[in-house]
Amino acid sequence: MDIYRSIADEVSVENMLETNKEIVKYERLSGSSDERQAVEYLKKRLDEYGFDTHIYDCQAYISLPKKCQLEIQGEKIYAQTHSMVPSGHVASKIVYCSNQDELKSKNYRGKIVMIPGWATFPVVQIAQDHGAAGMIFIQKAVIRECIPSGCWGSPTRNDYHLFPRIPIVTVIDTDIQPYVDRLQQGGSLGAELSTETDTGWRTIPLLIGELKAPVDTHYFVQFTGHQDSWYYGAIDNGTANALQIEIARLAKKHQDELKRNFRIVFFSGHSHGRYAGSAWYADHFWEDLYENCMLNINNDSPGAKGAEDMAHSIVMPDAKSLGVQIVKELTGQDFIGMRPGRLGDQSFWNVGLANAFASFSRQKKTLQPDGTIGLARGNAALGPGWHTPDDLPKWIDKENYLRDGKVYAEYIMTCLTEDIIPLEVEKDAADIMNILEQWNQEAKGKFDLSGSIRLAEKVTDLCSRFSQAPLSKDTKNDGIVKLCRILIPLDFTRGNIYGTEPAMPIDPMPCLSPIHDLVKADTSDMDKNAILVELTRSVNFIDHRLHCAIKVLNEILDGREN
Repeated sequence: MDIYRSIADEVSVENMLETNKEIVKYERLSGSSDERQAVEYLKKRLDEYGFDTHIYDCQAYISLPKKCQLEIQGEKIYAQTHSMVPSGHVASKIVYCSNQDELKSKNYRGKIVMIPGWATFPVVQIAQDHGAAGMIFIQKAVIRECIPSGCWGSPTRNDYHLFPRIPIVTVIDTDIQPYVDRLQQGGSLGAELSTETDTGWRTIPLLIGELKAPVDTHYFVQFTGHQDSWYYGAIDNGTANALQIEIARLAKKHQDELKRNFRIVFFSGHSHGRYAGSAWYADHFWEDLYENCMLNINNDSPGAKGAEDMAHSIVMPDAKSLGVQIVKELTGQDFIGMRPGRLGDQSFWNVGLANAFASFSRQKKTLQPDGTIGLARGNAALGPGWHTPDDLPKWIDKENYLRDGKVYAEYIMTCLTEDIIPLEVEKDAADIMNILEQWNQEAKGKFDLSGSIRLAEKVTDLCSRFSQAPLSKDTKNDGIVKLCRILIPLDFTRGNIYGTEPAMPIDPMPCLSPIHDLVKADTSDMDKNAILVELTRSVNFIDHRLHCAIKVLNEILDGREN
């Protein structure tokens, strides 16, 4: 495919650094006055470049950590609590677990569980279900902010069970190791911990800027990123926001070449509402996104020192090839591209939007003193300052920032200027077929997916014919959008196209996840029959979607294959 190569030479790192300097004047907690000032600044910049702009006031469920206190045997230990943790107090004995598997094996009624790792909801949920009254997590070297909730965005009444119910704090490993040693040697320790968070519904801003193409089209490509931050967030997400403004400048400069409209979106509630801003946007612009948006390109934390790995950003199958080509030509690296998971404002699976990227460049893993391949102590995938007060401009690398900006510029401008949007729907179809085959193997004959596999093979074949067919650009673009709407929710959701999946780890084609329990030896016959009912309904969803794709493809190819 053709690439808008010349745009790379027009990206200005000095422009981005100057914009970043203005953004990081503000500590951008979701819904705060400082965040609002930063958003007004971003709006002003988009206005200067001729974008039509609007700030929406969104009601979202936001949680800001306030303070906490931890004492073990009467000795104070430095600790932090997290967003979505309830305000509360507990005093009890500590039970130490070395890992998640051990966590599942005990009863903790009324006890405080101490465990290494990040405070994540799946771990919290296990401890709660086993009776824990509180939790102490242990991070290495530095405490990084996190949000141990399983709810994606603001909750419905059916989502309250996805929030933690017990006080939770995190400590640093070197501070807590003497107490861990005593517990592992059979000692008994008592602890008292209290947490306070400011949690509830509040107004957060969402900024949209739109630039119209000179041609008559309702389609647009959107470039998204969150503008809220932990602390001053120079990299997360100040560098991303400054890059969005730079791409706005370049798109305006080349406006007469655009083949489709361009929309830039700045979300709030990413860090303190578990993607509440992007989820609100998906809910309130659902019809607009479904009918008109061709592709979502996300941007998080580019340009950090040490961020030499450009191979592992998330990308959907249809959007990957363009990334592979651009990354190789600009950096020499082979872009592997990872399947999108529940991270990075992925609030648009249900709508059926193709997606490219989130956090693009990462710290490169190296050989560690213990013989493992990983990151040095005190580092994180998005840099040493990530999710700490040390996320400051000192961690920006000008060369890396310019490199990342060039990749985004070429990718976005190619998607805006090519006659046919460079999305390969045959890759979505092939992905679905491969995943169905994997699920069929896991089912071990206890559930048969062969009929769905045959349908997926047919869709894959028809998609390949569609991609190679000499069709008009309008027919191709319309067909790509229709097929994305059908195939992406099938590949990434359980079937509710009007809601979101929880903020939890998720299988490919998650409607078939009950197969895991179906094949377990300890699953009762009664439960197995109930699972078969679930899976039958899942196959109805799968087959109906595949039949819809076949119908669309046959109509486009002007045939009537059955």
